[in-house]
Amino acid sequence: MKAKNLISFILRQAAVPKKEWKKIHSSALFQSIARRASQSETEWRGKAKSFAGKANKFKRLFQKKKFTHPDDFFFSFEDLPMFGKEYWFLYFSAPKSDCQAVFTFGRADVPVKVNNTSVSVAGDNSKKTCAAVCWLYGKKKIVAIDSLSTVRIAKTRSSSCLEAKSSEGSASICGKYPKFEAVLAKGGKNVFTASISAPKKGTPYELVELFRSPVTGDLGAVMVNYYFKFRGKMGGKQIYGDAYLQKVVAVIPLTPWNWVRVHFAKGAAMDFFAAKPLGDTPAELHFACNDYLEINGIRLRPGELHLESWLFGTRRKWLLTGRHFFMSMETYALQPFRMKQKTTFSYDEYFVRVTDFAYTEKGKTYTLADLGAGSGIVEDAYGYLF
Repeated sequence: MKAKNLISFILRQAAVPKKEWKKIHSSALFQSIARRASQSETEWRGKAKSFAGKANKFKRLFQKKKFTHPDDFFFSFEDLPMFGKEYWFLYFSAPKSDCQAVFTFGRADVPVKVNNTSVSVAGDNSKKTCAAVCWLYGKKKIVAIDSLSTVRIAKTRSSSCLEAKSSEGSASICGKYPKFEAVLAKGGKNVFTASISAPKKGTPYELVELFRSPVTGDLGAVMVNYYFKFRGKMGGKQIYGDAYLQKVVAVIPLTPWNWVRVHFAKGAAMDFFAAKPLGDTPAELHFACNDYLEINGIRLRPGELHLESWLFGTRRKWLLTGRHFFMSMETYALQPFRMKQKTTFSYDEYFVRVTDFAYTEKGKTYTLADLGAGSGIVEDAYGYLF
């Protein structure tokens, strides 16, 4: 409704004589109100149009045919709408040792504080300001980056590169599927390097539409998961094992979850995820791309699983169990994250080693004697971030 028509309606409802309207319309007060109302309407329509444009732009993330290859999604920045979040997660595990490394870069559609880093929404199509937390454990825990970083994406016909730089260090992954090179440096010195290649068995990668909101098609999440083998060096020591690379774009508030990813020395992998939108209640959400034990490239489904933990002295113990499944884990390193906007969201990464394992499938029982030593990561996320 136009400002003049709106005020005329108000005058009519207030039973102001019509002969007085002209005088009121020509008054300085009315002109000021009309001007502000017009500006507010224009501003509101502009913001609504901008948001609708971003939402429509984001819909392509849920149309897999738009991506000729997952590399197109992994090496890209998205135009994030309201509630939009984008992050990269690179995880390396050498199950014959306690050596593990994590690279994490992330940003949101609005400013957010991650640990001691306040992240703005500045940037262009080739670089963005992000929170970056990169850490590893060899003989000891090393946090290479925990600060505001500039994340750049560069592409050529033969290669793509994702690189994060901060005052503390740098992290990068460059290449083209199925081969990549990853480097993590602190203070100008490389603390971890890895040559990454696709596995001979199993799922090499998957582009997953995690879910769609039943309320609106503009809310949801999409991600790409790569499953690789790697050879590298950490603390001067040659290591090899499994790499899990992930890019996620989500248009949802952050709510609690648990994720477990364990690799075993003889090539098996265990993956478990439970979203807990209502907190620690029985109402958990599970997805088809998780909750499996992969042996010789074949994914076995253990059925409904439950994760619990407790402190045992100074160590945190984890227990993942089901009807025919049992896996106990012990924490040996921890990196906490605290994310703040109007609310606070906590996300803790635990490095764990498997202390006991048993799974029965079609009359056969698998134990650590069959799978080899296991090490992995447990994510414990709680609180809410809107």
